[in-house]
Parts: sequence; C-alpha cells; structure tokens
Amino acid sequence: MPKPSKQSKADNPRGFIEDISDASDASASSDPMASREGSPPGFTQEALFKHISDIVSQEGWRTQKMLDDSLAKLESGLNAKVDNIIKRIDEIATVTNSLVARQSEAETRISALEDDIAPLKVKLAEFEKLNTALSEKVTDLEGRSRRDNIRILNLKESVEGSDPIQFFESFIPKLLDLSVPTIAIDRAHRGSGAPVVGRPRPVIVKIHRSRDVTTILSTARRRGQLSFEDQSIRIVPDISPIVRAARRAFNPICAELIKKGIRFQMIFPAVLVFKMNGVQKSFKDPNEAKKFLGR
Repeated sequence: MPKPSKQSKADNPRGFIEDISDASDASASSDPMASREGSPPGFTQEALFKHISDIVSQEGWRTQKMLDDSLAKLESGLNAKVDNIIKRIDEIATVTNSLVARQSEAETRISALEDDIAPLKVKLAEFEKLNTALSEKVTDLEGRSRRDNIRILNLKESVEGSDPIQFFESFIPKLLDLSVPTIAIDRAHRGSGAPVVGRPRPVIVKIHRSRDVTTILSTARRRGQLSFEDQSIRIVPDISPIVRAARRAFNPICAELIKKGIRFQMIFPAVLVFKMNGVQKSFKDPNEAKKFLGR
C-alpha cells in the first residue's frame, strides 16, 4: 500500500507554524527561564492570530480614518472651489442676460429706426433733386439779372468822381473808340469791400440796352489791350461767383485747347463747347473734358 506523500514545510505553512508552536512548547517546557524571559505565558497560536488580526484591524481603521480625513478635506476644498465657480457662473449669467436684454432692445430700436429712415431716404432724394433744380434756377435767374452788366477791372479808385453814371456814359465809348458819344447806363458802382492800395475794386456797370452790352464786350475782345492813365484795364461780363468758379475749373482744359489750336467757347452758365475732327463736343464737367482730351 503506497505511503501518503509528505508535504514539505514550505508547501504547508500551517504545518510549519504548528512545528514552530511545538518547538516553542518544547523549548518552554525544557527551559523554564526562557519561558519566563521570552513570550508572555499563554501566547498560543490562537493568541498570535488574534494579535495579528487586532494589529491589522487597528492599521486598517487608522488607514480608513486617514483616507476619510483626506477625502473630507478634499471634498471641503472642492466644495469651496465649486461654490466660487458657481458664484462666478451666476455673475456671468446675470451679465449675459443683461447684455442679451440690451442687445434685444438695441435691435428693436435699430429696426424701428430703419423703418423710420426708409421713407426719409426717399424724401431726402426728392429734396436733393429739388435742391439741384432750384440751385440751377437761381443760378440762371442771377445770370439773367447780370446779363446787362459789365465789369471794368483794374481801373484806379475814385477816377469816376461823385457821379459814376455820367462818367461811364462817356468814358466807355472813348475807351473803346465807339461811333457813339455816349451809352445809356442805369447804374454804376464799385465792388463791395474796402479799397486796398494797389488793388482797385472792380466797377460794375449796368447798361441800359442789351445790344450795347454785346457791342462793348465784342469790341473789348477785339481791341485786346486797353489802357487808361497809363494803366492796363479789362472789360469782362459780370457773372456770379458760382458761375465764375465753375468756369475757372475749365482753365487747364482751355489752356490745352489753345495749345492745340482748337477754338472753343463758354456757354452760360459753364458749358465748354469746341469742335474736334469736325465733331462738336460740349462738356459741363471739366473732368470729363480732361478725359476726352487725354485719350
């Protein structure tokens, strides 16, 4: 009959502990002094297991307490952080709600303003069109009121004396060497403003008959250089400052036309007319005339 296999002490730790217990019991019974100086009396295997269990329980309880304390501190810190975050989120939400409300109010107002502005834009366009038409009419009326006027430039101050009408009635025919001794004049006066030394104010003369204005201006252009008391003078049409500025804007174009030998004329109020290659061209805008000549 085969013998049961013996387990080694390493394979049977309980047997190993029992052997240690037996050895301890044997040693204690053989050596009473060792029993008194070594482990306390009655320290049996069960007592050892109980002691180990108590130590493990105490360490487990201590570890659990440390973990609980750490978790409590962590939870407290997290709660404080979360409370701050929630508080901040509430503040941001309040501000956001306020901004949303203000944005909605602004959008409502803008929409209302756009609705109010839409008809105003139409009216503004109508008023601009009407203003342009009225400005053109005013310019035309002012030009018509001035069409019987002439301007005498660079004539010395005070040469007309106290009766300028009588003076210019005979002065103009003599200056231009006309066939008539006098020309009927309705009014004659100097331009506004205080006189400046070396810069005589222009003389504005209203001629009684329109055909005399045509004769005076055409003769003055034909004679070219006019002088009185050793001073060069000029006779030009009397036009409004607006028309004068509009015509002055064509000066570079007119200079280029003169350089090219192209005859031109300025039609009231400020329309440049000339012929090029047998085709008549007219321009109200100097920029358009400049582009045409620069092609």
